Amino acid sequence: MWWESEPTTRLGLLHVESFGSPRKFARTARRVASRMPLLTVLAGRSEPGTRAAASHTAAAATPEATRRALFEQAGIIATDDLGELVDAAAMLASQAAPTGPRVAVVSNAGGAGVLAADACADVGLTVPGLDPATQHRLTALLPDSAAVTDPVDTTAGVSAETFEHALTQVAADPSVDAVLAVVAPTALADLTGALVGCAKPIAAVVLGQPESVLISDRGIPCYAYPENAARALAHAWSYTRRRDRAPGLPPALPDLRADEASCLISGFLAEKADGGWLPPVQTFQLLESYRLPVAPWRWARTEQEAIDAAADLAGPVVLKADVEGVLHKTAAGALQLDLRGPGDVRSAYRWLADRFGEGLRGVLVQRMAAEGVEVLCGAVQDDVFGPVVIFGSGGVDTEALADRAARLAPLTDQEAGELVGEPRVSAVLAGHAARPAGDLPALRDALLRLSRLVADHPEIAELDLNPTVVRPDGVVAVDARIRLAPRQVWDPYLRRLR
Repeated sequence: MWWESEPTTRLGLLHVESFGSPRKFARTARRVASRMPLLTVLAGRSEPGTRAAASHTAAAATPEATRRALFEQAGIIATDDLGELVDAAAMLASQAAPTGPRVAVVSNAGGAGVLAADACADVGLTVPGLDPATQHRLTALLPDSAAVTDPVDTTAGVSAETFEHALTQVAADPSVDAVLAVVAPTALADLTGALVGCAKPIAAVVLGQPESVLISDRGIPCYAYPENAARALAHAWSYTRRRDRAPGLPPALPDLRADEASCLISGFLAEKADGGWLPPVQTFQLLESYRLPVAPWRWARTEQEAIDAAADLAGPVVLKADVEGVLHKTAAGALQLDLRGPGDVRSAYRWLADRFGEGLRGVLVQRMAAEGVEVLCGAVQDDVFGPVVIFGSGGVDTEALADRAARLAPLTDQEAGELVGEPRVSAVLAGHAARPAGDLPALRDALLRLSRLVADHPEIAELDLNPTVVRPDGVVAVDARIRLAPRQVWDPYLRRLR
């Protein structure tokens, strides 16, 4: 808040170990970040670091994914280490933020230029190639052995004046948003002075330099390695992208039955004061109250009821055993798939009855979903941050893949789109030659409804829709788990004498 009111501050660096009011922090940071860059380092990412931060602040530890979500939504650049923080700060303090991710690499050493291009690609920047007119001018300027595409190799024998002219031509190209200049020192010329004439944001690398520095009166950020420079440019571009993005709006979801959900939740907690996992029927009823897309289902207590339910649903069905304490049905053998006709259903029910005996409370009969991309849509209630929505790769390998992203609920329409696009599985959802694109609008709608459900009902401690199957013609949640807990009003970050 001080930085917001103090006009001479142009850049803010934060080391955050705990939060008093995370949502107020995010609102304030979002306002400040619209005027100047804010950067932080994610401290306490490891178990020892988390313990140290907690003992230092006398506060509860906050999961890394939750902090990343808060920083992303607040427009704060989060780095993984102090060196990366300083590199990004040097770039943003001395150069205008790039207006796009397109980087031109100019070097007097071809191999170093290749490494710089690789470093840009690794951090999500593009090295798109130069306009033919720019290439023509560079051909006339540089030696015959030079490379004039992108990256540009001026060759080692050029003078400082020629190198500066090459940078000027590259920076004038309309397809270039920023320049990464890589200089290998030679006995023929000192090229560092040539870097000041660049009209676009520039990051420089002087090979053999021991550390990052600022050179010239203009303050050109100069890095020891191409990877440092590429990361700094990527953070600078991410600042522009976050600063200029539309804030998004909470969606209008008029078809919600919030009162029905409240009655279901309060009824369960009246019977189980300490909370617990919702039975299957109440789980799917709660999801349907917010119109979340679940596979058609029926509840059956007997073999004949299961056969009748399967006939009512039509097509292949799945039987899921309801057994106390069994959450992961595949691992426990509580799942029977692709059942076609009364004979299959009868055999599957008897198999489950033999396996679990008197522990079998009934079966959930569901229409079997068609194949698609399996994703995880979920949420957890954080003690301080409130509800956090999680999205990523789903199915039985979800924990092993650990491909997920998070945002604080309730989501705006903009944040739902960003959440879908962040994990690696988003490339599969977007489609490729062997798989059509999934129904992304339906997936975003499902996340918005899930977000609203957990934001409206803080008693929902955990919620998993895994797997949720995404297909070109829609989205359907195949399995679901919901844990309820009584709402507790307390402040785990309250400072107190010890």
